[in-house]
Amino acid sequence: MDYKSFDELPMFISIPQAAKLLGVSDKFLYNQHKNGSTFPVIEMGRCKVVPTDQFRKWVEENCK
Repeated sequence: MDYKSFDELPMFISIPQAAKLLGVSDKFLYNQHKNGSTFPVIEMGRCKVVPTDQFRKWVEENCK
């Protein structure tokens, strides 16, 4: 699914969806999370999701 703005995103997105939006690989974001980066990821058991409100804040702070 293609989104045109942050407002169209659901409450949580997957790491692969976040990677696609940022134009990076899934592996890059999984490694960022694994290595203690500030990239916002919530672990729910074995599932990892990205809260879109924190994702938006992270983009605004880190992608200038």
